Amino acid sequence: MDSVRLAGKIALVTGGSRGIGKAIALRLAREGADVIINYKQDAAAAEEAAAEVRGFGRRAWAFQADMRKPEEIKRLCAEIKKEVGDLGILVHNAAFGTMAPTMRMGRASWQATFDTNVTALLLLSQGVYPLLKKSGGHIVAISSVGSFTCFSEYAAIGSSKAAMEALVRYLAFDLAREGIRANTVSAGPVDTRAVTWFKYPNAVWNFGTKKSPLGRMGMPEDLAGIVAFLCTPDADWIVGQTIVADGGIMLGVEFKDWL
Repeated sequence: MDSVRLAGKIALVTGGSRGIGKAIALRLAREGADVIINYKQDAAAAEEAAAEVRGFGRRAWAFQADMRKPEEIKRLCAEIKKEVGDLGILVHNAAFGTMAPTMRMGRASWQATFDTNVTALLLLSQGVYPLLKKSGGHIVAISSVGSFTCFSEYAAIGSSKAAMEALVRYLAFDLAREGIRANTVSAGPVDTRAVTWFKYPNAVWNFGTKKSPLGRMGMPEDLAGIVAFLCTPDADWIVGQTIVADGGIMLGVEFKDWL
């Protein structure tokens, strides 16, 4: 029987129609939460994910909003307040990023990356703050190990994720007194469509499988369980932290891989 540790909670998952976001939405539903699935443009995928949430006997909504656009974030928050009226969990999973070396990174691409990955988290937190405060809620952001190490052509995304982690610490510091806990889950390579963003997807796959002592890539479900845990009372003493979930890839080097 599935746990219902999150019974009575309503969660918003940005970018919740596929990949990591969908896995998080379904895990939260399994744990008892009703789920608001935010999506950028694929309404059919969002409705399919919502239907799967309802399959667990939970309520589900699919709301469109582009996380790059402050006016759409404002509209999303207003819709949640009007049509749902409650929120206990905010998971910012939606992500954007242009792959390019630093010397060829355009300003527009850099700005869109930070708008989606960092500024949207701030605006969402501000927008749903009254609801989170009422329920003693949780904020969880999805980051990347690229925030503290370097990958080829990953400068914009890695820099934005480092800024995201800093923002989460400040959110935690400011909101803990209101009963709101904020934390980050930092992922290594995960088997999703995002791997194709890289110039050499096969190299990313090989890195993820060979570098991990577990010998495999991460899966969306690996992160979903950690996010769900951070939203339970068992994690109430975890405040402002970044949980690295990378299958051990950053532990060290196997010298024989260099032979």
